[in-house]
Amino acid sequence: MGEVAMRVVVVGAGFAGLMAAWRVRQAGHEVVVLEARERVGGRVWSEELVAGDPRTLIERGAEFVLDGYDVMRSVMDEFGLSLAPMGMSYYVREPRGVNATHKAVAVAAEVVAEAASRAAVGRSLASVLDEAAAQVDAEALEALRSRIEVTNACPVERLGAAAAADVTIAFEPKPSFRVAGGNQRVAVELAARLGDAVHFGEIVDGIEWSETEARIRTRTGDVDAEAVVLATPMAVTREMAFDPPLPLWKADAWTRAGVGQAAKLHVPFAAGAAVVPWSAVQSVADRYWTWTATDATGAVQPMVHCFAGSGRALDRLQVEAGPEAWAARVSSLRADLPLDVEQALVTTWADEPFSREAYTAITTDWRPEDDEALQRSLGVLHFAGEHTAGDWAGLMEGALRSGVRAADEVAGPI
Repeated sequence: MGEVAMRVVVVGAGFAGLMAAWRVRQAGHEVVVLEARERVGGRVWSEELVAGDPRTLIERGAEFVLDGYDVMRSVMDEFGLSLAPMGMSYYVREPRGVNATHKAVAVAAEVVAEAASRAAVGRSLASVLDEAAAQVDAEALEALRSRIEVTNACPVERLGAAAAADVTIAFEPKPSFRVAGGNQRVAVELAARLGDAVHFGEIVDGIEWSETEARIRTRTGDVDAEAVVLATPMAVTREMAFDPPLPLWKADAWTRAGVGQAAKLHVPFAAGAAVVPWSAVQSVADRYWTWTATDATGAVQPMVHCFAGSGRALDRLQVEAGPEAWAARVSSLRADLPLDVEQALVTTWADEPFSREAYTAITTDWRPEDDEALQRSLGVLHFAGEHTAGDWAGLMEGALRSGVRAADEVAGPI
């Protein structure tokens, strides 16, 4: 966009917004980052379950650094951050509540993936699973159904068949990692390089825009810019006021973007409990899975981590009422663990005003052209966030990749 420095406003200090801002700053432009919360990271949030005990570091949001996270690893290398192996594998889980093995579930997944590859746009994943029932073990198929709903944070009746091709649906025992010291450190390091360009407590209510300039309206005042990168979650972005209104093709793509709902639960071990091995176990009926994992020291953390996906599962586990009901179910599922359920902590995103969702889901409303429509810029408006990341939607890597793309649109590749 020329050699003259621009003023670029980035809305949102999650992975996508901070990555975009950093790259735009590197290209020589002025950057202002507006973040509604009082912290950076968005839906990546690292915290000690027991304050002052680094062994209890948890990820209240995105957790697993998986195969193919090339942009994230490159950023970490630049900032001197390292990965901590988790011992267990994200991809391998013991299904409980059915008479099926992990291997049997993997076989069922192959059949479903092949059927889904032939499915028409708009067909539900539930119908694909029903079709596969004649070819695979019923209990393995039910375990797969559960896993798909958990991973996509959406019931299979609402999911489109394309969700079966999600990059995280794999069954090989590939290693899993977290950032040593917490995934949020990536955001913290990005923000540190932006310094006082990051402004907290800035809630954006609307944007006036044209082909050449924009005015971002916040509750503390207006901010003018020559370019805007909008990096808020999909559920927040589509409720924002734009003047003039965005064209119908953009609004329609936003409407079709599925909102996935998920929650996490962390339950510490009882004081003085013996060391346990790492593990990964899924509750097929209740649509959640649990794991114990190693930290940066190589020792298994004194707690169990849990993740539930789909609004139906969250209602069943009564997460809105607190951690008690879910923690009781975990205690029953994981009788092998010395849990202190009284100290359990639950984290939800649907009721968090600056996210309102866990991450994007591919629903039956999705159309092949939507990925491009979600990414496409309008005048000075550019769009980032995991929901604009195509095959990488819903992931930390996707958020970072979207920030790179948006920055390149604004300032050119660096």
